[in-house]
Amino acid sequence: MNWQSKRSVLLLIAGLCLVMFVAGMAAFWHNRNHTLCKDGKAPVQQAQGLLGQTVYRCHNGQTVTTS
Repeated sequence: MNWQSKRSVLLLIAGLCLVMFVAGMAAFWHNRNHTLCKDGKAPVQQAQGLLGQTVYRCHNGQTVTTS
């Protein structure tokens, strides 16, 4: 590959952006049904916990902590 050619470098950058975009879409599709709460709904409340954790409260009263 000729690194002095602007066209080649721009095509390489565009190709890398396209690959990263497709990988992001695939990750989204794979995790589309993943929720924090067991009832499948979004959390009702979010709060900051100790040591940088985030505490979520669900509709059914469940408390979920993430780091």
